[in-house]
Amino acid sequence: MISTGRLEPVELTTSDWARVHQLVTTYTDLTLDIIDASTIAVAEPHGHTTIATLDHRDFATVKPAHTTAFHLIP
Repeated sequence: MISTGRLEPVELTTSDWARVHQLVTTYTDLTLDIIDASTIAVAEPHGHTTIATLDHRDFATVKPAHTTAFHLIP
């Protein structure tokens, strides 16, 4: 999908990395990994509320800063 232009890779900013750190330390019981935390950190400032993932446990548990919960697909 990246080759078709439908997905665009993003580079994490300093504030994104700070949010990743905050999420990982806040959700230590969840053992939230850096990939899931960075997905959340990037989704929040862009206002994205839908996440495509097979890992519903992590994304259903984390409280995003910009919405009450993520809409998870599939």
